[in-house]
Amino acid sequence: PPSTSARLLIGTPFSIDSKSVYSHRLATFELHSSTMDLVQILEATTSPDREILQQAEQFLRQAAETNLAAFLNSLADELASPDRTNVVRMAAGLQFKNYITAKDSTLKLQYQQRWLAIDLAVRSQIKAKILASLGTERNSPSSAAQCVAYMACAELPGGSWPELVPSLLANVTDPQRSTEHVKVASMEAIGYICEEVDQSVLSMHANELLTAVMQCMRKEEPSFAVRRAATRALLNSLEFTNENFDKESERNYIMEVVCEATQCVDQHVKVAALQTMVKIVSLYYQHMEAYMGRALFPISVDAMKSLADDVALQGIEFWSSICDEETDLAIEAAEAADGRYPPRQISKFYVKGALQYVVPILLATLTRQEEYDDEDDWNPCKAAGVCLCLMASCCGNDVIGLVLPFVQNNMKNPDWKFRDAAVMAFGSVLEGPDQTTLQPIVAIAMPQLIEMLNDASLVVQDSTAWTVGRVCDLLPEAALRENHLVPLLHTLIQCLEKPPRVASNICWALSSLVESAYDVAEKKEDEPPTFALSPVFATLVTKLLVVTDRVIFGRPRTKL
Repeated sequence: PPSTSARLLIGTPFSIDSKSVYSHRLATFELHSSTMDLVQILEATTSPDREILQQAEQFLRQAAETNLAAFLNSLADELASPDRTNVVRMAAGLQFKNYITAKDSTLKLQYQQRWLAIDLAVRSQIKAKILASLGTERNSPSSAAQCVAYMACAELPGGSWPELVPSLLANVTDPQRSTEHVKVASMEAIGYICEEVDQSVLSMHANELLTAVMQCMRKEEPSFAVRRAATRALLNSLEFTNENFDKESERNYIMEVVCEATQCVDQHVKVAALQTMVKIVSLYYQHMEAYMGRALFPISVDAMKSLADDVALQGIEFWSSICDEETDLAIEAAEAADGRYPPRQISKFYVKGALQYVVPILLATLTRQEEYDDEDDWNPCKAAGVCLCLMASCCGNDVIGLVLPFVQNNMKNPDWKFRDAAVMAFGSVLEGPDQTTLQPIVAIAMPQLIEMLNDASLVVQDSTAWTVGRVCDLLPEAALRENHLVPLLHTLIQCLEKPPRVASNICWALSSLVESAYDVAEKKEDEPPTFALSPVFATLVTKLLVVTDRVIFGRPRTKL
C-alpha cells in the first residue's frame, strides 16, 4: 500500500494518531483532527517547535523518496496557487528548490540529474505551472523566480527548455504580459539565471537579455521595483557582457544607464547601481579611463559622504576594488620587467591621483563608529579602515603625509571617536610605505600607544591593541627598543585581564612580539639560550594560563 506521503500527493486524506505522532499544537492549527494535507505540512515547516518541524520535514522526505515527480508537481501546485498564504507558497518554493539543487557541487549535480530523469511531460507540466506563477506572489524576492532559475541550471546546459529565455523576455517587454509584478519576478529570474548558469550557455541570448535589462533600468521606467530587479540582474550578468564592453558605443550606453541609476532617489536602486559600478571597475578596469574623471570619481566620492550606510559602503568599496586591481597590476608589471616582456595591462594610477580627495573622507568616516557597535557588523567605519590599508599597500609613502597630521591632531582628542579614528588610521598605514620612513614615526608614537592601551574608552583600547599588534608584527624593532619593551610588556600583560575583544588583540600582539624577539635573537646565535622576553617568561605564561580559564557570559574563552 502507498505510504502516507504518497497518499498525500495523490490527494487522499490520511489519518494521523495525534498521540503517537504529535503531542503539540502547530502554530495555526491543532492536530487532533483526523486529516492533514500538504498545506498543513508546509505550514509546519515554519513552526518554532523543533519536534513539529522535524516531523514535517520527515513527511516531505518520505514523499520525495516515494514519488519525486508527484511530490514536485504537488509543490508546484501550491506555489502556483494564488489562494494559498504567503507562508505556504514560500515554503513550497523553498522545498522545491531544496530538491532540485544543493550548495555542494557533487550533490547539486546528482539533484539535477535526478530532475532530468523525470518524464519530460511531467517536467514540462511543472515548469509551466511555476513559470505561470511569476508575478502572482505577494512576497519579494519571488520564490517562483528562484525555482525557475534552478530548473534552468539543470535544463539549459543540455539544450532543454529553449522557450524559457524568450518567455522571460516577453514577460518583460510585451505590454500585454508585462505588469509590474510580472516584470519584477521575471527580471529576478533573469538575474538568478545569469548568476547560476554558465555564461557560455547564455551567450546566444546575451544581447537580448542585456537589452531587456537596460530597458528596465532606465529612469523612464516608472517602477522602482522593476529598476531594482533589473539592476541586480545586470550585476549578475556582467561576466558575459565582455563583448559589449569591448564595443565603445555599447559600453557608453551601459555606463550611461548605470551612472544614471546611481542617482535614483530610491535607495535600493541606488545601492544596486553602485554595486554594479564597483563590479564593472573590477571586471573592465582597462575600459574605465573615459568615465573615471567625469562620472565614476564624483559618483563614488558623493556616495562615500552619504549618511546612509549602504550607500557609503559601496562608495568605499569602489576605491578598495581599484586598490586591489592596481596593486595586482603593480605586481604584474614588476614580474614583466623581471621577465623582460610587456605587461598584459598597465595601471592608470587612479588611486594615486585620488588620494588627496579620498583619504580625508576615509579619515572622517573612521569617526562614525558607535560605542556599542556589534563586532560582526560591517559598517562604513570598518570599511574605511580596510580601504586605508589597501591604499597604503597600493601607494606606499604617498599616504603618510595625508594621514599623519590627522593622527597627530587627534591622538589626545577629548572625543573618544576621534582618538579611536586616529589610532585606527595609524595602524592602517603600517604596511606599504617604506620601513625606513615608518620606523622613526612609529618610535615616536610608541609611548602614546602604550598609554592608550588603558584609554577610558573600551573601543579605543581595542583599536590600540590591534595597532600595537600591527607594530609588533610589521615593525618589531620599534617595540623591541629597550626604552619601549619593558613598559609595553608590563602593559600588555596587565591588559590580558580586559574584556575579550581587547584581550584577543593583546594576545595577538604578544604572539607577534614573541616571534619578532626570537627572530632578532636567532640572528645573533643559532639557538639563543635567552632572548628579550625571557625575564617575563614565567609571569607571561602564568597570566596566559589564567586567561584560558576565564569564563565570559557563562562560556570559557579558551581561544584566547
